[in-house]
Amino acid sequence: MRTHTGMWLLSAAVMLGLSGLAGCGEDKGGDYRTFNKDKDKAPDAEHGHAHSHDHGHEQGPHKGELIELGEEEFHAEVVFEEEAEKVVLYLLGPDAKSAVAIEAKELSLEMPGKDAPVMHALVAAPQEGDGEGKSSRFEIKSPELFEAFHHDPKTVGKFKVTLGGKDFTGEIKHDHDHGHEEKK
Repeated sequence: MRTHTGMWLLSAAVMLGLSGLAGCGEDKGGDYRTFNKDKDKAPDAEHGHAHSHDHGHEQGPHKGELIELGEEEFHAEVVFEEEAEKVVLYLLGPDAKSAVAIEAKELSLEMPGKDAPVMHALVAAPQEGDGEGKSSRFEIKSPELFEAFHHDPKTVGKFKVTLGGKDFTGEIKHDHDHGHEEKK
């Protein structure tokens, strides 16, 4: 009886020791980020995932909502212009402030459709300083598209953009937490 108990205790001790060593290696070659309690947040109830960036749902330089592209590599800012019924997308750098102009005449915006996704063109609308043949601002004037974002909180559009030689996909949603005037 003592032999079985002794073997069981020895086996349990070995397994406990091995499981404790499994995550304690000194391999720093993995792709990971350290947790910074001042910057990183726990998962929030609304989104179900952690926001690992400072701006969360802060406004961008044009008073729109920021969209993170990559791991803080670039940002986009979406502005819903109420009066013009226009959706405007600004491309921004890692600081979420500096304009990033690209050589594109339009960006595709994929919206959910009844039977299949519907593509819309966000047309280049260069800002001062964007440079010849480049744009950091893209827009679409479409009352139907504007209304879809404006009245249905579940509406999500997806856009793809290449910045710095890397492809990114972003999601456009309308923030219904802000106040806005009703159209008359």
